Amino acid sequence: MPQYQGRPDYPYGLSPLRPQFRNRWSQIIAGSNLVCMGISLFVHATVWPVNRLALLVVLPGLLGITLAFAPDPPVLVSRMAKRMTAAGCAVGTFAGGLLAPMILVVPAMLALAVAIGWWMEGRSND
Repeated sequence: MPQYQGRPDYPYGLSPLRPQFRNRWSQIIAGSNLVCMGISLFVHATVWPVNRLALLVVLPGLLGITLAFAPDPPVLVSRMAKRMTAAGCAVGTFAGGLLAPMILVVPAMLALAVAIGWWMEGRSND
């Protein structure tokens, strides 16, 4: 049986995907998610019921931490989009009822990340 070579268009190939616990950007973004989640829990703990706290504070914060430590894509634009999404999760812990509209804005933010990435790559090539 032939050995599976992987798809050439898949950016990671056959290399194993490992969390980036030592990456400085990942630590900063995960730390900001923890801080924002803690502040939001402290502010809303007496006002909101437990299920609302879980859905609007804890889950976005945990998603941001998970994304922060996920492996970075090899392309600059994709790395920026991942980091912007993880940072948006930190801000989302304060959004409350506006969390759903914030999720709807994610495609626009990803398009902004692509535009900024192309601009930065264009500047570095000059």
